[in-house]
Amino acid sequence: MTAIRLALLELRRFRGPLRRLVPVALCLIPLLYGAMYLWANWDPYGKLKQIPVAVVNHDRVAHSKQGQRVDAGNQFVQQLKVAGTFDWHFVDDHEARDGLEHGRYYFTITVPEDLSGKLATAANTQPEQASITIQLNDANNYVIGVMSEAVQPELQDQVNSAAHAAYVRAIYGELSQVRDKLGVASDGAHRLVDATATAQQGTRALSSGTSALRSGTAQLAEGARQISQATSTLDNAVSKAATAVADKLPGAAATLVTAANLTAQGLSALHTGTSQVKQGTARAVTDLNQLGDAAPQLRGNPVYQRAVHDAEQVDAVAGQIDGQAAAADANAQQVLSEARQLQANVGDARQGVLAATAPVRLIDAGARDVSGGAATLSQATDAADQGAQSLKSAADQAHSGAAEIAGTVDDGLRQIPATSPDEVSHAAEVLGTPVRIYRDNLNPAGVYGRGFAPFFFGIALWVFGLFAYLLLRPVNPRALASRISPLTVAVAGWLPAAVLGVAGALLLFTVVDLGLGLDPVNPVLTVALLALGAATFVAVDHFLRTTLGAPGDVLSLVLLILQLTSSGGLYPMPTTPGLFQVLNPVLPMTYLIDGLRITTSGGLTANLVRDFLVLAGVLVLFLGLTSLTVRRQRMWTPARLHPDVEL
Repeated sequence: MTAIRLALLELRRFRGPLRRLVPVALCLIPLLYGAMYLWANWDPYGKLKQIPVAVVNHDRVAHSKQGQRVDAGNQFVQQLKVAGTFDWHFVDDHEARDGLEHGRYYFTITVPEDLSGKLATAANTQPEQASITIQLNDANNYVIGVMSEAVQPELQDQVNSAAHAAYVRAIYGELSQVRDKLGVASDGAHRLVDATATAQQGTRALSSGTSALRSGTAQLAEGARQISQATSTLDNAVSKAATAVADKLPGAAATLVTAANLTAQGLSALHTGTSQVKQGTARAVTDLNQLGDAAPQLRGNPVYQRAVHDAEQVDAVAGQIDGQAAAADANAQQVLSEARQLQANVGDARQGVLAATAPVRLIDAGARDVSGGAATLSQATDAADQGAQSLKSAADQAHSGAAEIAGTVDDGLRQIPATSPDEVSHAAEVLGTPVRIYRDNLNPAGVYGRGFAPFFFGIALWVFGLFAYLLLRPVNPRALASRISPLTVAVAGWLPAAVLGVAGALLLFTVVDLGLGLDPVNPVLTVALLALGAATFVAVDHFLRTTLGAPGDVLSLVLLILQLTSSGGLYPMPTTPGLFQVLNPVLPMTYLIDGLRITTSGGLTANLVRDFLVLAGVLVLFLGLTSLTVRRQRMWTPARLHPDVEL
C-alpha cells in the first residue's frame, strides 16, 4: 500500500456532518493565526492619532532684554494641534495625572512655567536651557513608550522651532557686527557733540556781534536824523540869508563857515560810523561763513541759511550807505572850503549869495538820504540779530540732540556684551538645542523583554492548557459512570492539569526571574497571579475539551489567536480594529496581562484587585459549566457512541 492510498484512507475517516469540516478547519488555522494577527498589527503607527495624550501647558509669557515678547508654550501647543501626531487633550495637571493613572491617557506632556522665561535668556551671556517633560505609565502599555520615543524627534523639532527663529540669528549671528557698528556710531556721535559745541561758541559770538551792530546802527540812524534836521535848518537859514541885507553878509558868511564846518564834522563822523558798520557787517558775513566751514552740518539748517542771507543783505545795504556817507562827507568838505573862500572874498560872495543856496540844498538832500539809509540799515541789522538769535537756538538744540544721540549709542553699546570664545561656544550649544525633553515614567518596565513578559506569560499558560488535555483525560470514565457529584468529577478532571500548570508557571517565573532578571515589583503577587491564571486557563480548556472533545482544542486555538490580538499585550487597543476593542474586556488573558503588568512594573492596586476577581470568577464559572457538561454526558446517546471526531 502506497503513502498516497494511506493518506486517502485517513481522509476517508472524516465522514459525517461534523467530521467533514475537520480538514477545512485545519486549513483555516494558519489563515486565522497569520491573517488575524497581521490584521491587528498591520499599521499601528499609522493610527497614532487615535492614541489619547494629555498636554499640560503652564508656560507664562516672557520678554527678552531687548523687549521682545516670547510665548513659546502657546506656539508649541499650536504646532501640536497642527501636526496631529496623537489625539491631543489639553487639560490641567489633575486631569492629566488621573488620566495617566487610570489609563485614559497613554502619556502626558508637561510644559513648565519657565519655558518662555528661559528661552528669553538667549540674549544673555549665560543663556538657560528650557525643558519639557514626557511622563508615561508602563502599567497601561509598554509599547506606547517605544512609540513615543519614535515621535520624540518630531516633538523636539516642534519645540525647537518655537525658539530658534526669534533668537539665534539676531543674537549670535549679527551680535559682533552690531557692536562694531555701534562703536563707530559712538565715535561719530562724540565728534558731532564736539562740532556742535564749536557751533555754539560761534553762534554766541555772532549773536553778540549782531547785538552790537544793532545798537550801533540804531545810534547811526538817530545821528543821521539829527543831521538831516540840522541841514534842513541850515537850508532855511541860507535861504533867508540870501534875501538879507548885504551888510549882514560878512556875519552870515561867518555863520555859514561855522555851519559848514559843523556839517562837515557831522558828515565825517557819519562816514566814520558807516565805515564801521560796513566793517561789522562784512565781519559778520565772514564769521557766518567760517561757522559753516567749522560745522558743515549747519549749512543744511534753514535758520543758518536765512541768517547768512540776511547778513549779506545787511552788508550790501551798509556798503551803499557808506558810499552815500562818503559822498556826503566829500561834498561837506567842499562846501566848507567854498564857505571859507566866500568869507575871504565876501565882496565877491555877495553876488554869489543866492547861488550858495544850491550846495546847501544838496547837503540837505544828501543828509536826508543818509538818514533814510541809516534807518534801513537799522532795520536790516534787527533782522540779522533775530537770525543770529535763531541760529544760536538751533546750535543749542543741535548740541543737545547730539549729546542725547551719543548717550543713547553709548547705552546700547554697553548693553551688548563682549563675548569670549568660551561664552559663544556655550551659547551655541544651548541654542542649538534650546529645549531638552525629559522623560519620566510612573511605573517603568525597563527593558523590552520585561515590558512584554506579561504578554508572553499569558500565551505560555494558555498554550499549556491547550496541550494539557492532549495527554490527560479531561474526565475519568469510571467517575463519569459513578454516582459521584458532577462538580466533584469536574474538579477531579481539572485538578491534575491545574497542579501541573501552577508548577509550570512557578518554573517559568523562576527561570525568567533568575536567568533574565525579571525582578518584579511584587514577586509574591506575581506568583499568585500566575498560579491563578494557569488554573483559570486550564479550566477554560478543560471545559472546551470536555464539552466538544477534539473540536474544543481547535476552538481553544482560535481563542488564543483572538486573545493575542485583543488583549492589548502588544500595542494599545485604540490602534487595533474595532472588533478587537470589543473583544478586549471579555477575554480572560486581558486581565492576566493587566495584573502582571502591575505586579511587575507597578500600578493601581484597585486594578490588580479587579484582575484577581475577574480571573477567579472565570475559574469558578468554567468549573461550573464543566460540571453541567459532566451531568449532561451521563446520558448516553447514539452520537456519543459514534462520535464525529475520534483521536
